[in-house]
Amino acid sequence: MVSDPRFPAGSQPFERSTSREPIRHLYVHTPFCATICPYCAFYVHTGSAKEMRVFVDALLGEWKRIAQAHPVEIETLYLGGGTPSLLPLDAFQRLADALRPWEAFEATIEANPRTVTPEKASAWRNLGIGRVSLGVQSLDPAVLRTLGRRHTPADVERTVAILREAGFRNLNMDLLLGVPGQSPASWEETLGRTIALGPEHLSAYELTYEEDTPFFQARAAGIWREEEGRTIAMYRTAWRILEGAGYRQYEISNYARSGYESLHNQAYWRGRDYLGLGPGACSTVGSRRWQNRRRTQEYIAALQADRDPPREEEALSEAIRRRERCFLGLRTSEGIPVSWIDGHSEDLRALLDQGLAELSKGVFRLTPEGRLLADGIAALFV
Repeated sequence: MVSDPRFPAGSQPFERSTSREPIRHLYVHTPFCATICPYCAFYVHTGSAKEMRVFVDALLGEWKRIAQAHPVEIETLYLGGGTPSLLPLDAFQRLADALRPWEAFEATIEANPRTVTPEKASAWRNLGIGRVSLGVQSLDPAVLRTLGRRHTPADVERTVAILREAGFRNLNMDLLLGVPGQSPASWEETLGRTIALGPEHLSAYELTYEEDTPFFQARAAGIWREEEGRTIAMYRTAWRILEGAGYRQYEISNYARSGYESLHNQAYWRGRDYLGLGPGACSTVGSRRWQNRRRTQEYIAALQADRDPPREEEALSEAIRRRERCFLGLRTSEGIPVSWIDGHSEDLRALLDQGLAELSKGVFRLTPEGRLLADGIAALFV
């Protein structure tokens, strides 16, 4: 993305939306973490409680500016990061008073198991948060140590009990597969123990080696290597065990009990417009996409000076948005309209014959095996 040369960095104003359709999906990025995990490439850093309070002031300023520029009727709110569960309760209260999560159909907060207390859980619930996404990653202590995670399986069990006691009835647990040293037996045990904790939703993500992380450097040095066959086997194990336990795979990495699919993530996958607040957060509205720069102090300084935060912007053609919807849609159980891939009848037939896809009532979707190849298959059509 490139900045508009007409405006100095940090001064480019939000353009008023020309759409009459309200934007219904909001993401809020909190960049603070207690420690930085060696595999993580998200924009995160440590910070004090005082810094978090100043940051929330800036968030409220950005929200005021962006809500003046766009019609907004929030249906899904996602507080991600980073670790938003680190926010002091008084700061979270002020954020909730502005965003009014109780008015959303779905309001989610991401949490590290070690940061959840009975006081925080009760406050989140009373302020309208209805869904918590826990960064569990594994229930094998050895795998947790490899990942640089400080929580223990006992911490996870304690946190689930706290959240249930506070009244939460919609929990997600994030898990990682393909971790160096993670055995098939370890993965199966983590899946079984996670299911026993009873979350309504599970996400099973493949570990990726992102540039500028210690994990990437370790792989480049030959200390670790990716084992594609082992990772694929773990994907199949997750599908078999989770589907057998009543969780439906509705996206390549996401499983849910009926009625507990993530509405916020589905909005992304369906190509809906959305707004993002915070450093590094991305927004897409119509033919425009912009991303705030990943610099918290610049972000705060701009909003303290009553300016929009520094960001980069790009124009999106209808072809680009259609291509993105195709890539994302093929990763889901919903699939895409077959009309989107007119002119590719030979590729389509080959995929159907190989059992990698199915066609029903004008909808083309990949099978669980086909979703393993979703990106490559999408490349055939765009």
